[in-house]
Amino acid sequence: MCGMSPVPKTKISITLARDLLEVIDRRVAAGAGRSRSAVIEAWLRRAAHRDAEAILARETIAYYESRTAEERAEDETWSRLSSDEFARLDDEPRAGRRRRR
Repeated sequence: MCGMSPVPKTKISITLARDLLEVIDRRVAAGAGRSRSAVIEAWLRRAAHRDAEAILARETIAYYESRTAEERAEDETWSRLSSDEFARLDDEPRAGRRRRR
């Protein structure tokens, strides 16, 4: 977080299963000075990130599945045109560069 102000924190109280607390404490012991709060926060941030990725993936699939046949055909046309154009550009000699044989 270079140059960024710290995120405000709110103190809460939670109840955890003893086995989970033991896992957290092992991570704290292995983490050279990281607190329980830091370990739990890192885990929650990773879980929130994975959850956001899963939601985005589901929404993306839903979007593509909801397109009409006309929209799919238009996308296919644009895809073909751009692929053809990139292939054409790739075949042109570049100034100052020698082509491999």
